[in-house]
Amino acid sequence: MIKQIINRIENAYSDIKKYWYSNTKHENTHPRIKERIDKKILATSIIRGSTIENSLVYFPLEGIRRPQLSVKKVTFKKCIFSHQIIENFMFQDCQFINCIFNGARIADVEFHQCFFSECAFYKTKFTSTYLDPTSLQFSWKWHWNWANINASLFQTLYRNSKDMHQEEFAMHADKKFQFYRRYDYLRGQNRQPNKFLRGLLFDYLLGYGYGIKNSLYVTAGLILGYSYLIDGTFKEKELSILQSVYFSVVSFTTVGYGDMTPKYDIIPMAITITFLLISVAWCAVVTAIIVKRIVK
Repeated sequence: MIKQIINRIENAYSDIKKYWYSNTKHENTHPRIKERIDKKILATSIIRGSTIENSLVYFPLEGIRRPQLSVKKVTFKKCIFSHQIIENFMFQDCQFINCIFNGARIADVEFHQCFFSECAFYKTKFTSTYLDPTSLQFSWKWHWNWANINASLFQTLYRNSKDMHQEEFAMHADKKFQFYRRYDYLRGQNRQPNKFLRGLLFDYLLGYGYGIKNSLYVTAGLILGYSYLIDGTFKEKELSILQSVYFSVVSFTTVGYGDMTPKYDIIPMAITITFLLISVAWCAVVTAIIVKRIVK
């Protein structure tokens, strides 16, 4: 089992080195979606429940005072919203499939129960917008080829959610930002595989900095692993598994009652020193995560 894990790590590292030393460049700096326009449609004239395809959707001019307009149960397929000023609109139960929002400015807009699939948001700005980041779905091609585009998108959504005091949306946007940022280190123009590996460990061990459960699982794994390694190296007679776990917990929390001590041999001492140093750093990290999730 351990050999299989080591082989997988070695294969992953070889793949990372291959992309790191590769001289090939991306053919596309941003996703190429065929911009075919059959007609132009004014957003205020869209009929409820309709399906719009291959169309340029444009909006009323900026600065005109008007009540909030709503678009309900409309499916947009391969439509273009690029460089439009979308302001004071509400989209409800709408679907956006392979649409382009490049360079658009979206302000005071609400997206309720909407779904976005394979949409391009290159240099799109969001201001005072209600949008659930989990409603944006992308295939693997996006984090493999255009990670920088989506990293910028979810960073913008994170700031927008923070300004709107939507903490849950901000958390989801931050997770997505870290995910795409990690792949930008691996596949971007300025490749840094070391940061990719650090980000990978951070994401899975700490749940992108939000995973209390992830932290607890890792903590339990550390304690049980140390209990297994240190078992049989005590000065006292053979201890039970529960007593070994007890010693691990006492050591992990840096309490150190002194009622049990391992033998003063090189291996037990080295294992204990390593475990204590890791436990101090890990407790600080877990405390920060708990404060971040609960107190805020």
